[in-house]
Amino acid sequence: MTNPQPPGRTLTRKQLTAALILVTLIPFALVVVLYTTLPDFEDPVLEAAVSVGPRAWPNDSAEDARIVPCLILKNPTADVWRNVNMSVNEQFHFAHPSEIGGGEEIFVPLKFFHTKGNQFYPPESQELKLLTIYAQIPSGARAILEVAGADLASGLRLQDGPPKKVEPAEAKDEPAGAE
Repeated sequence: MTNPQPPGRTLTRKQLTAALILVTLIPFALVVVLYTTLPDFEDPVLEAAVSVGPRAWPNDSAEDARIVPCLILKNPTADVWRNVNMSVNEQFHFAHPSEIGGGEEIFVPLKFFHTKGNQFYPPESQELKLLTIYAQIPSGARAILEVAGADLASGLRLQDGPPKKVEPAEAKDEPAGAE
């Protein structure tokens, strides 16, 4: 004489619908609450001196040295930068293989920047519109500096982010001999 087990508990159609709605809405509501209540965190701005100009590659004393357009990057701080990555026009990338010490200056030929598909940046035919530099600073945070290509082409030395816009001096409408 075996006793048949009583039937298991089952959800009604309304209970199942309510359970599915709760399983969907509770995580969504938590994400919305966290999004609205947590403060915004921005990446720190990298302090760097950046310019583009001609340099001898591989160095000035090499017999086979050539003058090539280079990105010149200087760390004006006393901190060491790790994991330095650079991007030209958000398409061509270069990862510096070593740390950059405080006060150290490096230069990277623009031809060294390449896409993920290994196509090299052609500085002679493609305009440099945006340079982005990423570096890990001693706090462990990733600091970022974005510089417009026009600022680099003019040979400006940049520190503490992009420079402020400089308005040209207004020409006076007075004749040359008038007093």
